[in-house]
Amino acid sequence: AVFPYVLPPIPAPALPGRTGLVFVAGFAHGPNVDAATWLVREVLPLIRAGAPGVELALVGSSPTPAVLALAGDGVEVTGFVSDEELDRRYAGARVALCPLRFGAGIKLKVVEALHRGVPLVTTPTGVQGLPAPPCAVEETAEGLAAAALRLLRDDAAWLAAARAQHAYVGDRFAMARMQATLEEAFARAAARRAA
Repeated sequence: AVFPYVLPPIPAPALPGRTGLVFVAGFAHGPNVDAATWLVREVLPLIRAGAPGVELALVGSSPTPAVLALAGDGVEVTGFVSDEELDRRYAGARVALCPLRFGAGIKLKVVEALHRGVPLVTTPTGVQGLPAPPCAVEETAEGLAAAALRLLRDDAAWLAAARAQHAYVGDRFAMARMQATLEEAFARAAARRAA
């Protein structure tokens, strides 16, 4: 399969120093506003029942008034951040969340979290178009919270998820994969033309 993104290789993720939760998205988009609202109002309280005080950063451009209103009580709304700041956010996060309830297609924010190696907890909508993604996929607030808590508490589970995601992206979204896929497509086209 051909995937729409080609990502540069990055080092395998390391665990030390990571805390908190991150949701990276462009918040002018309706599905992301809904996801952020659901995350803060319904999922985060369940996570905090098992991990009191855990902080959440909603990172991304164009936060709507509804998203800005979610800030406070350990929830940060950053607005637009530079590439360097985004790198820092991913490098410091323990868990990436992408609780999309509607939308279509492969989502860059999901692929990016997988690429960064930050263990991802998402929904079936979040992984549309991705075959067998190595992340936690849950439909309910309770399921998302339980998966996030497991990654917050269990270093071995965190490392296994981070390594699996890193390998997944390296296999499917690397330049070598895109090159091989295109070469195969051109060879098939040439064979059909010659026939």
